[in-house]
Amino acid sequence: MFRSIAASWTLFFGLLLIMAGNGLQVVLLGTRASEAAFSNIATGFVMAGYYVGIFAGSILVPRILGNVGHVRVFGAMSAIASSAILIHAAFVDPVLWAVMRILTGFSFAGMYIVCESWLNDKATNETRGQLLSIYMIINMGGMSLGQVMISFGTDGGYGLFLLASVMVSIAVVPILITVGKAPEFDTPERLGFRRLYQISPLAVMGMALTGAATAMIFGMGPIYGRSIGLTNTEVGYFMAAVTLGTLVLQYPVGQLSDRFDRRIVILGVAIVSGLSVLVATLLDANNLALLLICMLIFGGTNFPLYSLCIAHANDYLTPRQMVAMASGLIMINGAGAVIGAPIAAMFIEYLGTISFMPAIATLQFLLALFVLVRMRSRSAVPAAAQGPYVAIPDSSSGVAASLNPETEWVTTDEDGFADDDPLKDNPYMK
Repeated sequence: MFRSIAASWTLFFGLLLIMAGNGLQVVLLGTRASEAAFSNIATGFVMAGYYVGIFAGSILVPRILGNVGHVRVFGAMSAIASSAILIHAAFVDPVLWAVMRILTGFSFAGMYIVCESWLNDKATNETRGQLLSIYMIINMGGMSLGQVMISFGTDGGYGLFLLASVMVSIAVVPILITVGKAPEFDTPERLGFRRLYQISPLAVMGMALTGAATAMIFGMGPIYGRSIGLTNTEVGYFMAAVTLGTLVLQYPVGQLSDRFDRRIVILGVAIVSGLSVLVATLLDANNLALLLICMLIFGGTNFPLYSLCIAHANDYLTPRQMVAMASGLIMINGAGAVIGAPIAAMFIEYLGTISFMPAIATLQFLLALFVLVRMRSRSAVPAAAQGPYVAIPDSSSGVAASLNPETEWVTTDEDGFADDDPLKDNPYMK
């Protein structure tokens, strides 16, 4: 294991810088948009641009990667992301910002794919789980670190834009000095939506709703924080609490889901997540400590739903089908994220700031309701027959799913069926 970690240190260091730069941007753009008096609707669409870019990059970058190679793609994407950050500082315009956010999302998707495919190449069957755990910690830890860096700025944010740009630019250095050839890359297969829904309606619904909720808090959370009287530094703490909550509660939630009916765990986690943001609605800058606790609980319950839904779907699959399933679910999560920030912006614009947290809670309670419906229509997989829960960062591409030690690669046809799928010729599955 230690040999694999040592061989991957350059990737982990580069990833830490990438995520710190990303985390700083999330808070910085929200607070700057508020100071520049962008309308809530405009801010929502600016923030949605990132998820549009992530969605597009997840589809297009693997094709580029196969033709150009890992190092060149990483270098190009780092340059695009770094330049886009500086353009935000130079020109304060919502339309231009939205375009830059799309480019940022696209380039970050490319960097995630490079990091994850390289890690997958370095991993062995014995070290995949450990490497994925380290990847998860660095991913969320780097994001939190960047979010609290908002406290470093005193010049209207220009220095912070420069800092974010520098971190993303430097991230390419450890990759370029890595000794050894780049890994071979196989684009992960994705199942079609119909096949995904046939296998696990709950996983599909859960990923879509979780994606929307995540985009709401990351897209409009800084705007909400400013509107309730938080300073820029406190907004950084507010957002970092969400991310840190994921690190604190991800694994306890996963352990529960491996011991009990996973649907019951999803139900309970969704309810707690919804209640935490409802309580947060009653708090403001005068109750900062309680507010941070609520956001930590929200982060620790909302983000594990991402991995819980993938684990729930995997319970109905063979190892050779899991990568294709996870890749498809991640795309659904991305589609939900695209609409999350604009929806939150519309709630704030037309119903006021007070509606922001209840809007997020509504998504969690809708998921809980759907769990109850599915529990009445489908029997549970026995706990002993469930596969292990594996924490996967919500910012990951489909390549990260292959780091799950339980998975195997498989090629599917146009309907999403593997050649050896026993349901392939079943007329009721088509």
